[in-house]
Amino acid sequence: MKKYIAKLLIGTITHEEVMELRKWLKDHKNQEELESYVRDYHDLNLATLKNNVDEAYSKVIRQIDANEKPVKRLFPNWMKYAAVVALIFGLGFFLQQGYLSLPDDNIDIVPKDDAITLELDNGLIQTIDVEEAKEFRDSEGNVVGVQNQNEIRYSPTSKKEELVFNTLNIPNGKKFQLLLSDGTLVHLNAGSSLRYPVNFLSEGPRQVFLSGEAYFDVAENKLNPFIVNVNELEVKVMGTEFNVSAYVEDLNIDVVLVEGAVLLNTHGEALGRNVDLSPGQMGSYSQVSQVILVDQVNTGQYTSWMQGHLVFREISFDSILTKLERHYNVEIVNNNKELGKEIFNASFNNVPIEEVLSFFNDTHKIDYTITKNKIIIN
Repeated sequence: MKKYIAKLLIGTITHEEVMELRKWLKDHKNQEELESYVRDYHDLNLATLKNNVDEAYSKVIRQIDANEKPVKRLFPNWMKYAAVVALIFGLGFFLQQGYLSLPDDNIDIVPKDDAITLELDNGLIQTIDVEEAKEFRDSEGNVVGVQNQNEIRYSPTSKKEELVFNTLNIPNGKKFQLLLSDGTLVHLNAGSSLRYPVNFLSEGPRQVFLSGEAYFDVAENKLNPFIVNVNELEVKVMGTEFNVSAYVEDLNIDVVLVEGAVLLNTHGEALGRNVDLSPGQMGSYSQVSQVILVDQVNTGQYTSWMQGHLVFREISFDSILTKLERHYNVEIVNNNKELGKEIFNASFNNVPIEEVLSFFNDTHKIDYTITKNKIIIN
């Protein structure tokens, strides 16, 4: 029955399966089991909705009673009446529990295992092994940073007159943490790089340069603001927590504020456009129109990547594939142009890519082949 529930949520359930699901729910114990799923996933998936748990459960039941025929697309028009249903469960739950499985003849995918690298100020590039510990020294032989597994910690040393920069590069399929010398903690997502000073100067702003995505927990310092530079946009703070997403292939730079306050400032051709953000807001800077738009958002949706979760909300299948490539470090070629334009909502919680593909195979019967780390969708 759990698979029938999954099919209900994704819009592929048949009339006969709805009948079976109704029969199953006539048992009071089964109703309790269904309600327990609602409660378990309520906090994770309903942060932006006003409905309570009981109302969410009621909508599940109403959807089952009202469903007279199968629906062709994932989260179709009835979503406006039962959106809460899909969000409650989180499709990742069914994948995680093994209710959706791969075809028996499928082949395991072998993601690439590219190394995390640290480029020092002298141009020397060192490989980071997350299973080891390592010290990093400056040109004078002084220890400036210590790596322990998936984190590098820089300790403050005597202030210097010139900035010395390091660049940390995170390949697809991996994440890493960085504690800067001022106490700012940075979580770097897959396919990202950060250029930063080994030590900040005693005067002036604390500036870093980001490509990709990172979550910043900035150490407060009212005299020396912290600035994240991303192309023509700079994010200026004194001490706060926020997420910045600025991958090369994206048209927008998205800044999501979790705590504190930030100032978005454009420079270059877009000089002088400043926008303040409050907690719970996202500022999106269009690199085409050079306009910053502000929306109220569920911040958890944009920071769940730190826990390994994938959350897709109202985005195309092609955009999902791009994120999957980055998350799993695989190559995906989509020859199904029509499917590439389809809009999806889905959540996956720490599952292998084989199970993600299994989900799309169950919902859209995609035809795909696998060769090592390359997936071809026909």
